[in-house]
Amino acid sequence: PARKMSHAPASSSSVVVEEEYLDVLDEDGRPTGEALPRSVVHARGLWHRVVHVWIITKNNRVLIQKRSLNKDANPGLWDISSAGHISAGDTSLESACRELEEELGIVVQPSDLPLAFQSRHQMDLNGGAFLLRDIIDVYVYHIDDVDVSTLKLQEEEVEEVKLVNLDEFEHIITCNDPTFVPMPTEYKDKLLSIMKE
Repeated sequence: PARKMSHAPASSSSVVVEEEYLDVLDEDGRPTGEALPRSVVHARGLWHRVVHVWIITKNNRVLIQKRSLNKDANPGLWDISSAGHISAGDTSLESACRELEEELGIVVQPSDLPLAFQSRHQMDLNGGAFLLRDIIDVYVYHIDDVDVSTLKLQEEEVEEVKLVNLDEFEHIITCNDPTFVPMPTEYKDKLLSIMKE
């Protein structure tokens, strides 16, 4: 069964949220020494790093999340178990652990998250207003099982979560299901190979 996030009514008071800064990279993934706000990085199409964490259970079920309808990229589509930008000055591994806890309430030890592979993703969204240039560190978290009803979903990021069996997941991503965030073929091939090991 899927787990949906309930939304609280909007507040009339205004809250100022500090924008996340990202380390800018060159095309080869080397830091340029510049850190800029996330919105600027996406508007200018600058390379930066992100983490993807895929959760798979011992009985071959994959946890996927439905992106919040308020997201600036791919709102309302099914996606990675957990993902996020690597904030300026942070490491990939600490970002992966942080995103799991923030988005799903899952606390892991860094030793539980082996780096599976790296990938690059380039896409123009929202009529060219959002230029995605990601260098992705992909982690696969193997877990005995997960009860989606106990997860603490981050309302701003996650609409709902569900578990799908690996065969269904493979079908979804290889058939380019329009309800799922698109992935480069090389990424899909590497991910499925690791999940089937």
